[in-house]
Amino acid sequence: MPYSNPVFDQIVKNFIKRHKFTNYLDIGIGSGKYGKIIKNIFPKAKVFGVEVDKSYIKQFNLKKIYDGVYNEKIETFINNRPDFITELAIIGDCIEHLKKSNGLNLIHFLVYRCKYILIVFPSKYIQYSWQGHTSEAHMSVWDEKDFEQFDYKFRKKKFINLVVVRGYLSDPAAIVKS
Repeated sequence: MPYSNPVFDQIVKNFIKRHKFTNYLDIGIGSGKYGKIIKNIFPKAKVFGVEVDKSYIKQFNLKKIYDGVYNEKIETFINNRPDFITELAIIGDCIEHLKKSNGLNLIHFLVYRCKYILIVFPSKYIQYSWQGHTSEAHMSVWDEKDFEQFDYKFRKKKFINLVVVRGYLSDPAAIVKS
């Protein structure tokens, strides 16, 4: 579904307010919830999004919310943009729609290119295609153990999980070469 559970919305808002970033990437835009949250807090922020379902871009008028919308699979996005960087990437109710290997590849890619990654996902929530949208089917199961290789914090409320992964761009000691 192009909507996500609101259980961690206030925590996400507080995180965004506290960090005051200017560049964001929203992966799996859906109805545009995170873009709206960011723009309400920081109207001048640059917010880009990736959405595989072209009909959502039109239905939810996403081009009016985001500074740029990429209509492609996230796998294509990262393969075509090896030099992409941002301060915060949000994967909100999306990672479970990817094959596990693709989801892990995405996190590894983002760790090199972000200060932080916020990941929200459900546990034991069965979902197949939704109203003809095949991209809505859940493809992989995630839990806290999947993030142990990263610098992360994990929270769970009922069946919804929030992971904050610290990227290398947040570490002043990280070596950045251009």
